[in-house]
Amino acid sequence: MSECKHLRATFRRHLTPGSLTLMLFAAIIFVPRLIDTIKGEPWIANELIVARNSDGIPLVEDRITTHATVFGQRATFAVSEQGTVICGTGHTNAWRGESKQFWRLSAFIGCPQPSEPYRVCSAFSLTSGSGRHRTFDPICSPLTLPAPQRDQ
Repeated sequence: MSECKHLRATFRRHLTPGSLTLMLFAAIIFVPRLIDTIKGEPWIANELIVARNSDGIPLVEDRITTHATVFGQRATFAVSEQGTVICGTGHTNAWRGESKQFWRLSAFIGCPQPSEPYRVCSAFSLTSGSGRHRTFDPICSPLTLPAPQRDQ
């Protein structure tokens, strides 16, 4: 009988309003991704950063993370400070796990470096191995000022 008292006291200690609030926030954050994983929904995270190499040539650092193999199309493009698409390109590929790649700016967006401040963006339309399809909103880098023109 004493074991039940200890168990009851443990539940009482861990089910305080603060603990319940933390559990609720954790559920809000982690449950949607868990459900996507169980259902086989495609999921991808992308981070883009424009940097310059030692010669001053702009490069795009492209980090991609997935939790399972996904296949699909990716549109990559440059947008102006006002949000107008300057130029872009696209390709079909498969992604799995974590990857980090550096692209020449002109290869990533399909045109030379814009002469005005710009962001580089990518948008995905993916299918998972289970056949589920999902389209992702564009993910963009921070605003980048153009570098002096060189071989790109």
